[in-house]
Amino acid sequence: MVNLIIADDEPILLDSLAAKLTKFWPTANIVAKCQSGEDALDAILANDVQVAFLDIQMGDLTGIDVALKASGQCHFVFVTAYDQYAVSAFETDAIDYLLKPYSDERLQDSISRVKARLNSQPLDISQALLSLQGDSRQYLKRIKVQIGTRIWLVAVQDVLYFQASGRYVKVVTKAREALVRMPLKSLLMQLDPDCFWQIHRSIVINLNHLDHVSASEPEQLQVFMQGVSEPLPVSRSSQHLFRSMPSE
Repeated sequence: MVNLIIADDEPILLDSLAAKLTKFWPTANIVAKCQSGEDALDAILANDVQVAFLDIQMGDLTGIDVALKASGQCHFVFVTAYDQYAVSAFETDAIDYLLKPYSDERLQDSISRVKARLNSQPLDISQALLSLQGDSRQYLKRIKVQIGTRIWLVAVQDVLYFQASGRYVKVVTKAREALVRMPLKSLLMQLDPDCFWQIHRSIVINLNHLDHVSASEPEQLQVFMQGVSEPLPVSRSSQHLFRSMPSE
């Protein structure tokens, strides 16, 4: 008997995956259905789990975060609606990556891949995950945003800044603003650190569109982005980024 856990913060999608796994893999035992990354991690560590099907976007603790914290405990299959996670998912040596909405045939193919790996030792993926920050990383080039019924593929280089807003991230360009549903820290992992700096817990700016930095008070910095009238705050812990920059 193979023990599985599945995690998705959307109850309908969670129940759908559970039903499909029960149908297409009847000998597997779903020991936990989780609606958060925290619950998924607890379930992996508390049970003899061989495979975890993890949604990537689950609030503060993402599926990739869970895989890092439970590295070496079981095999992982990532499930998400956003294809920009594909590179990150496969670089963790996950068995598979399911892009929602997936077909029954695609899920059955994934189950076959999992079965082929069950006899192998789960990989300690911590180093693979950490290497995503290395120079060989393929950084995100486009991000899909939707406003109403319209969808744009926005070039990341055109984004002025990203700002966390609850469970969403506001994407600001010169042309428009839109929300995408993902944690800011997951997005930050996919951005080129030479171009994108996190200047505040909730703000990541594109240095290519930085106009100037202003000191409103001796110990308080603000940044002004090109074409944006309102300044963005710089947290105390991030002020060193600008103070250490060489002057020309």
